[in-house]
Amino acid sequence: MGLGDRHQKKDVEAALRRAEASGLKVTHDKNRHRWGWVICCPCKESVTVYSTPRSAGGAAHRVDAFIRHHRNCA
Repeated sequence: MGLGDRHQKKDVEAALRRAEASGLKVTHDKNRHRWGWVICCPCKESVTVYSTPRSAGGAAHRVDAFIRHHRNCA
C-alpha cells in the first residue's frame, strides 16, 4: 500500500497493516463504496473493505477474523 492508499478510519487502517504483516495481499480500489480487498493468494479468498463502514471497529474485526482464518494458508 502506498501513502495515498491509506484507509481514513484508523481502526481499519491498523487491521489492514496487520493483514499485510501476516502475508495477505491488500489492494486498494478507487470505487465509491468499496475501498478495496484483503486477499489470500494461495486459496484465492477475499474480504471486501468498505470506504465508509457503519462501524470502523466492526470492519476491523472482520479483517482480523479473515487474518486468523487464513494465517496458515501456504
